[in-house]
Amino acid sequence: MKAITTFWRWWYRHHPSPSKYTRPEALAIARKHGLEYEIIKAMEHGCTPDEALQEWDIYPYDSVTQESPKTI
Repeated sequence: MKAITTFWRWWYRHHPSPSKYTRPEALAIARKHGLEYEIIKAMEHGCTPDEALQEWDIYPYDSVTQESPKTI
């Protein structure tokens, strides 16, 4: 079982899922919300830029209004 888990860890590390935002774009968005450090740490731990932004509730980001969506 450990070999299977190790294989998938390797697989996801070398085949990341496509991301809507690049790392610099995600950091620019995070900087506007005061969450740059948190987004950097999330990406260091293996999150894609999209996943890191989503974890801190600033994804999807509307670049037209420069705001994250309002939650109800």
